[in-house]
Amino acid sequence: MQITWTPEQHARRERFRRFAATTVAPGTAERDRAGVFDSKSWQALADEGFWTAHLPREYGGDGGTLWDFLAGLEGLAQGADDSGFVLSAVAHAGLLHVLCEHGTPEQRRRLLPALAGGAVGATAATEPAGGSHVAAVGTRARVHGVDDWRLTGHKAHITNAPVADHLLIVGRLDGIGARDITLFVLDRDRPGVNTGVAEDLLGQRTSPTGPIILDGVPVGPADVVGPPGDGLATLYSFLAFDRLMYGVVVAAQLEALLPVVLRRCAERRAFGVPIGEHEFIQDKVVGIRTTIESARHLAYAAADALVRGDDAYSALASCAKLAASEGAVRSTVELVQIFGHAGYDRAGGIERHLRDAVAIRIAGGTTEMQKKNIYKDVVRRYAAPVDAPAVPA
Repeated sequence: MQITWTPEQHARRERFRRFAATTVAPGTAERDRAGVFDSKSWQALADEGFWTAHLPREYGGDGGTLWDFLAGLEGLAQGADDSGFVLSAVAHAGLLHVLCEHGTPEQRRRLLPALAGGAVGATAATEPAGGSHVAAVGTRARVHGVDDWRLTGHKAHITNAPVADHLLIVGRLDGIGARDITLFVLDRDRPGVNTGVAEDLLGQRTSPTGPIILDGVPVGPADVVGPPGDGLATLYSFLAFDRLMYGVVVAAQLEALLPVVLRRCAERRAFGVPIGEHEFIQDKVVGIRTTIESARHLAYAAADALVRGDDAYSALASCAKLAASEGAVRSTVELVQIFGHAGYDRAGGIERHLRDAVAIRIAGGTTEMQKKNIYKDVVRRYAAPVDAPAVPA
């Protein structure tokens, strides 16, 4: 299993850490207060070649590996100090992954260069009544003619929707039987596509999130990604990739905070000594470090399984997401505690990390859904056969 970067990947990680620190990080606090997406840095990120790492050369990419992309993502997350911006990048990367793995050659030729060049992508599964239960999708493409359908539905809380140029829509396709969940890829200027304004969120405020309203949108076979009716399997592949990226991102973001934490532990005094000399403070720092390592290496394990085609991939990705999301909340609560009142004061910028962390328990599938996925995999792998001898009481 790969758990370390090559020298070239180390260089790429450091390159995008520096890029993020100098280009994305400045002004993060102001964008958080205003709830503004950093479109200028988004274009600069594309111009720097961030998205081309693992795209095929025939579509304008560098022809590298998934590990090349993840190295850049880890650097971006460590340097950006803007969790919302990175969350938007994770959502965008998911669309690229779906197109690379399941798109037609024509879809790749049309969309990959644009998405690598500064356009914004969004993947829309969630609906107002569905939440994490993506199989309950109600969006539907109804037959309008031969190879001609009209797509109607309402997507909710979609990352990047208010600014997205290209949309992957999870819907149902009439006329193909009970197994009808299908993926459609659309441009935002397609007739009948409407996106609402960005929601006013508690955290991740620099990641524009909002609804997509589909009102009789004309779609045809050229807009279908993957086999018709096979959308759920394709979507689950995307979600697993999405989840392992959260492990990489959370680990990198928390790692970037360790020097800040240690500086506070040295400067703040209690009972006549720096607070870092108290074991209860050391325990908090140890917990943060443990989250970093567990989230990161579970994500690496999931990525390795993905590259090798191991069916453990999905459950490992859920393990990475669970470790990252729960660990991020615990760690940022402790971060606020270490800083005391200064950590609770918005002027200090520490509380922003806690607000952003809360969203990670929901985005990309809730904590409860990750536990459900992991439990199902445990049962599949380890349940005793019906004819196995009983375990002694």
